[in-house]
Amino acid sequence: MFFMKTAPALAAGCTIILKPAEQTPLSALYYAHLAKRAGIPDGVLNVVNGHGHTTGAAISSHMDIDKVTFTGSTEVGRKIMMAAAASNLKPVSLELGGKSPLLIFDDADIDQAADIAFRGMFFNKGEICVASSRDFVQEGIYEKLENKLVEKAKATIVGDPFDPKVH
Repeated sequence: MFFMKTAPALAAGCTIILKPAEQTPLSALYYAHLAKRAGIPDGVLNVVNGHGHTTGAAISSHMDIDKVTFTGSTEVGRKIMMAAAASNLKPVSLELGGKSPLLIFDDADIDQAADIAFRGMFFNKGEICVASSRDFVQEGIYEKLENKLVEKAKATIVGDPFDPKVH
């Protein structure tokens, strides 16, 4: 998520204020540390920790912030849009609710499609906003793909993440 948000902005020459989810701030702080070590000047990439209802609200309504991008719930997305409109009418980009679809057509390579569909849902335990949690499969290959996915699920070993045999 950090790189999906920061890389395009940095490439365009923008400065960034990034507020990570309050439950997971450490990776963003570490990546910002690495960016500083790589030569990103002070003030270009800023990580601000805090809760959404305080820190996020301050970012959304701040008159000197020119754009907000947010990934999360529809409820919070609405609040961000209202705060952005009430302040300086800043543009807002929202990724809300997840449920990213994956379309698989009859001419797909079944093995590759099964691999993509499986990884798309179970990568990072499915805890990712772009998890392909809705697969739309054309009728002609539905059963064949379903069987491949069942095989993959049965072969998956669940357990201690530090065990090298665990997927």
